[in-house]
Amino acid sequence: MPISIPLVALTLVMATSFGLLVLGRRYLRAYVQRHGKAPPAMWMFRRAEDPAMEQDRRLALVLLPIFLLAAVIYLARPGG
Repeated sequence: MPISIPLVALTLVMATSFGLLVLGRRYLRAYVQRHGKAPPAMWMFRRAEDPAMEQDRRLALVLLPIFLLAAVIYLARPGG
């Protein structure tokens, strides 16, 4: 049984959603601990001073286009 492209896209959407959730929570906790307030809404697009926070930010920034592309592929499927 061949694996369908929409199924692979949905799997990618779910996996990257979870990854973005985990990375966002880690960044949020580190930012609040360091600055005492919530990070800006566009946190993925602003550099962080802390190397650990910067690593989480960059990884989230890599996952974002994968998530968006997989979501478009899944939602643009025939009959979907």
